[in-house]
Amino acid sequence: MSLRQSPSNALEFLSLTHCVVSVFRIKVAMTYANRPFRLCRLALMSFAGCIAVLGLTLSGCAGTPNNVGTANAPLTADAPYEARLANYLTEQGVAMYGAFWCPHCEDQKAMFGDAVDRVPYVECDPEGDNAQPELCMAKEIKGYPTWEINGEFYPGARSLEELAQLSGFTEP
Repeated sequence: MSLRQSPSNALEFLSLTHCVVSVFRIKVAMTYANRPFRLCRLALMSFAGCIAVLGLTLSGCAGTPNNVGTANAPLTADAPYEARLANYLTEQGVAMYGAFWCPHCEDQKAMFGDAVDRVPYVECDPEGDNAQPELCMAKEIKGYPTWEINGEFYPGARSLEELAQLSGFTEP
């Protein structure tokens, strides 16, 4: 692996190098009893910062989400129908409420094919990724999937044509 692959690789390398240097400083500071307290404090603070950066890097919080590149990318004129519809639904403030374990939600997402990352999805189960159970409770979502379109709620999986009709999507 080369540091030239991406700027984030170089930053990770620098962060890890800084962590190694900080650990060395802590050992040196701890072995000499006559060292001023501020060196120990500085070394401990640097070490704690390195641990935080390393934790964020390993947990994926420091990186970009997987769907950022596809979900926000502009569509070309020859984009698939599913992608154009998903973008339109997002622009209109439509939301699909669901749960990661729900087979009907998976079926609904599968209808969008490769454009699934563009679907405006809200995870209702607290165990799911990016869960928003408070929002689902506030909206009084009773079953999954449930679509919210123009302030109206439509429970159950819907065909793409029905979603287009309910939202006012028309082909250019």
